[in-house]
Amino acid sequence: MKLNLKNKLRFRLSAVWAARIAIGITFIISGWAKAIDPWGFIYKVEEYLAVWNFDVPREITLTGCVALAVVEFSTGAHIATGCFKRLAVWVAAAMMFFMLPLTLYIALASPVSDCGCFGDFLILDNWTTFWKNVVISALIVYLIYRNRVVKGLFPAAIQWLVATVSIAFPLFLAIIGYNIQPIMDFRPFEISTQIFRPDGQEIEEDDNLLFIYEKDGLSKSFKLDQLPDSTWTFISSENLSDDSRQIAVYDENGDDVSADLAISPKDCLYLLIIDPGIQFLSRAHFINDLADYLKSRNVDMVAVVAGNDQAVENWKELVRPRFPVYYAEDTSLKELARGDAAVVYTKEGIIAWKRTLASLDVDLTRDSSGNTLSNISAIDDGRLHAILWGLYLAAMIIIYFLGLSPKILRLAMTRNSIKNS
Repeated sequence: MKLNLKNKLRFRLSAVWAARIAIGITFIISGWAKAIDPWGFIYKVEEYLAVWNFDVPREITLTGCVALAVVEFSTGAHIATGCFKRLAVWVAAAMMFFMLPLTLYIALASPVSDCGCFGDFLILDNWTTFWKNVVISALIVYLIYRNRVVKGLFPAAIQWLVATVSIAFPLFLAIIGYNIQPIMDFRPFEISTQIFRPDGQEIEEDDNLLFIYEKDGLSKSFKLDQLPDSTWTFISSENLSDDSRQIAVYDENGDDVSADLAISPKDCLYLLIIDPGIQFLSRAHFINDLADYLKSRNVDMVAVVAGNDQAVENWKELVRPRFPVYYAEDTSLKELARGDAAVVYTKEGIIAWKRTLASLDVDLTRDSSGNTLSNISAIDDGRLHAILWGLYLAAMIIIYFLGLSPKILRLAMTRNSIKNS
């Protein structure tokens, strides 16, 4: 009888911790991906709002997106470590109460291609997202009944420290991601890749074609030199070439100038204008000075502007650019760099770094060294991300040992008393 009770308690302990970890990791990844790339989450939310014909100011969207990222991450951290056992689970339940019917609607109506739950880090189709939320909701219901009976990693007296670092970490990620660039880049145009492909650069079709066959209800992909026997039925083919990684840029006559930009031997600073509105007027003087400064140092500056013809012409009239201006589709520019106005620096056609225009120092044009752009480091090469994660995990470890300190002190005092006796 006692053995059965022990096994039952062990099973309950294991089940609670398994549910905590599954829910916690899901929420942590979801909040982390949104916090790293707040612009990407803003674009996704604005995509939803456009489908539903809601006109919401960008400032409100930004606040909501960052708040949700922080709440998701901190809630996941609390659940995974067993902190705030009642509050954290009910916050997660409230979010799923909203998200579960929303993802069911998205799966049925398909107003957008994917829900954006994990940003560009992990793209799930709409039905996979819905069933994932069904499983998470079921685990949350289980924790509502069982979470309080199993201790967490941290004593109640110091759980506010866990909350503090688990809020500060994603908030700091979001501040950097919005004002400079995401510190991890999951989009096609990461550092050390090429934006444009020169004319005549061919793709090896055999290496980039997959052929999809089906047999007994099982679908499988094969390369050309691995095709199956006649018992398999051909379904379709898929091209894995990196054409999607190249941006098409046009001049005012509608001619594609992408190849000309790709073969330019000079270093180049690309100014990307995704939203050519009147708010850019305050930066007009700076970018013209920047263009003159770069020209004196044998560096090209090129603007690539998105928007309809009238918006672009209004932008040119306001800015009066002293550098070439070309045109591209806004989705491509959003994939290349984040921000309404961003800059991308290339060396021999290869991306060296990316920034929002607002993050550039206005005194940059007064530098006489000539190496100003080369000295700017890429923020999304993974190093800063690793440092910040290391600091967060170190803080959590320190808090954990801080929670153990009373036990360690009592143990030391007990040993002392035994020795003295």
